Amino acid sequence: MKRTVQRLPIWIATFSLIVGCLLISGAISLAAEQSAETAQSEANVESMMAGLSDEQVRQLLIDELQKDAEAEAVSPQQMKGPAFLLSRMLRVLNSEHDENADQVNTLLDGFPNIGPDLYKSFIMLCPYGTHRGAVINVLWVICFIIIGFAIEFIFRKFFFSKDLNTGQTVDMATMSNYDKFLASVTQILPDVLGLILFFGSAYTAFMVFIWTDSPYVQLFFMASLIVVTSIRAFAIIATIIFSPKNAYLRVIPMQRRTALISYRFIVGTAGYIIAALMFAVVSNRLGAAQETVRLSQLLIATLMIIITAALVLYYKNQVQENIISAGTADHQSLTWGRKQFAGIWHLLAITYLIILWLLLLKDLADPSNQGSGAFILSLFVVPIWMVADQLIQWVVKYAMTTLRIHQEQHDDKEEPTLEDMSQREKGKALYLKIKGIARIGLVGALLVWLASLWNIRIPFFSDFASFLLDSVIIFTLALIFWQFISSLIERKIQESLPDQEEDKDEEDEWGGAAKRGRAYTLLPMLRKFIGSVLAVMVTMTLLSSIGVNIGPLLAGAGVIGLAIGFGAQKLVSDVFSGFFFLLDDAFRVGEYITAGSVSGSVETITLRNVMLRHHRGMLQIIPHSDLGAITNFMRGGIVVKFNLDFPYDAEIDKIRRVIKKVGQKMLDHEEYGKDFIRPVKSQGVREITNSVMTIRVKFTAQPGAHFIIRREAYRLITEALNAQGIYYAHRKVIVDMADVHPESEKDDAQDQKQISHAAGAAAMRVIEEEEKAAAGAAKGEKDDMMGG
Repeated sequence: MKRTVQRLPIWIATFSLIVGCLLISGAISLAAEQSAETAQSEANVESMMAGLSDEQVRQLLIDELQKDAEAEAVSPQQMKGPAFLLSRMLRVLNSEHDENADQVNTLLDGFPNIGPDLYKSFIMLCPYGTHRGAVINVLWVICFIIIGFAIEFIFRKFFFSKDLNTGQTVDMATMSNYDKFLASVTQILPDVLGLILFFGSAYTAFMVFIWTDSPYVQLFFMASLIVVTSIRAFAIIATIIFSPKNAYLRVIPMQRRTALISYRFIVGTAGYIIAALMFAVVSNRLGAAQETVRLSQLLIATLMIIITAALVLYYKNQVQENIISAGTADHQSLTWGRKQFAGIWHLLAITYLIILWLLLLKDLADPSNQGSGAFILSLFVVPIWMVADQLIQWVVKYAMTTLRIHQEQHDDKEEPTLEDMSQREKGKALYLKIKGIARIGLVGALLVWLASLWNIRIPFFSDFASFLLDSVIIFTLALIFWQFISSLIERKIQESLPDQEEDKDEEDEWGGAAKRGRAYTLLPMLRKFIGSVLAVMVTMTLLSSIGVNIGPLLAGAGVIGLAIGFGAQKLVSDVFSGFFFLLDDAFRVGEYITAGSVSGSVETITLRNVMLRHHRGMLQIIPHSDLGAITNFMRGGIVVKFNLDFPYDAEIDKIRRVIKKVGQKMLDHEEYGKDFIRPVKSQGVREITNSVMTIRVKFTAQPGAHFIIRREAYRLITEALNAQGIYYAHRKVIVDMADVHPESEKDDAQDQKQISHAAGAAAMRVIEEEEKAAAGAAKGEKDDMMGG
């Protein structure tokens, strides 16, 4: 009860608002009519007074003043306030009623002439003007159509059933949308080919065996063939939409029985309408009077409305249980309004059919009306509503998902918190509320659209409904285009990612950044640019649809853009510099670069800045115009050189052979063997110092992988050399000292101590000099090998 009490004021307020708006619209229209009539009466008075003398004008003025005084004396408030409005409304309705009654009476007076007029048109099918010849020609036309069916049956029986195997059992639940579409097309392909074959066979048979040059017989045959072909084509389209036999290929989600009933109703109604329209066209071409054609259309439409009303009453309970009261896709409980609508929907439908018949009668009674298809569109208002409702729901759902307000599926790797659950519930409630508001707006726009089809214009609401319809179409097309572009870009981005995930634990000395392709760098910026342009275009189109002249807006935007360009030269410089950096493919996301005094892996590229992640974790944001000269370490191979120190007596050739074998073994390693550009090899003796012999080792590898290869090369070379009995040299300094002959043992100990201190100091100086030289050489190599 609480829920019902809360919803009652909303329905009452909505109904009151609609009634108030209709009254206001009626008042506005009446006021407009009053002003028009007043202007016309003033023009008549001026033309009449122009032909009168001054004395006559004076007398007429006196008479009018006396009449006004008498009227005010009798009833001072007679024609003021709401009474005047109601009187004007009654007068307008009375005049409309009189005019419509005259037109309807004129139309109905032609009923006695329908039979003779149609008979006269029928015998036109015979060149000799006899009804027997006309019947024979009709039978021949039917015979040619049966020939078309027979040829189609033969081909479907002996050719299509063998070449097109559509009876296979396929698991549709595991198929993608594209595969489902192909499966749907494959299933209807025999029907499409059969329809083409039927049309061609029947037309060819008629043209080959035709025995008369009568244009009326040819007209009747082509009309009959087009009717049959159109009905079958419409049935194929309805099969794709409703798919009564396969639920997985169904565009509109509904139960199988409901889909079958909808399919039969839509196809039957469409076939009836197509045949009725063609009958009216052929009757008119055969010479039937205009009143006869209109009365025929009225009788055919009346029969259709009666059949539709009977079907509504017959399927009343099924529609109530399977469609209206079956709940929603969001599994929410039925509202009070939905329950009330489920109980009276058939009454509303029959009332709508009666109103539709009255409007059709008024439309056909007006001789000036050429017909606009309002009756057909109004009769198919339910399918139009179903398609439009699905479209509106998709637009709302996609918009809410894009804005991350509501998502039906969540990829939760961890258990969501209470705050997350609360946010999701709020997002779902907002989604349901917006979807309900969108449906209410769709119902209002559909009603106003139907009124406009019958030339019933409601001030303000007609314009608003037109704007709403244009907005829905624009938003739908924009969202479809954006979804296509976004999905395409996302797919290309995923294709640009490496096949194997980077090992997060194996971080190199550049911070472990994963190298990405050029598509990963450019496509996100392209997506942002397209999104911005699309948003501007949609906004401008919407403003243009409501009558706003966007020319001055575009001119003003150009002037503002020029002013911003002069005032924000640094911003413009950043944007253009970034554009040319990307155009030249100077760097990509994941690459390690050095720009001036800043180094790091490219993490993000925006229109203005590039974000570099330092290998020690700091994020550095640099405008494009401040980058300057760029050193990209990820293009080409990295040459790594390192030194190994051995004793003087080490065998150089043996050491070179060991290093070469290690290099060949590393090439076959499954993890880092593919990262080699040139293998590990010895470059021979680099230098000989006072204590050791230095041999240089060199290899070339892919950027980023050279750190791991260098560590493995150290380990494997050391193990291989030790296995051969070769060890690295220990650092030592040899100091030559002169022979000293002490006079006593005390002097000898003292001299030995002084000599040891002097030798140690000399050795320390030599070590410091060697370390300084090694540091300078390492610095030079670092510039060449970026630390390798």
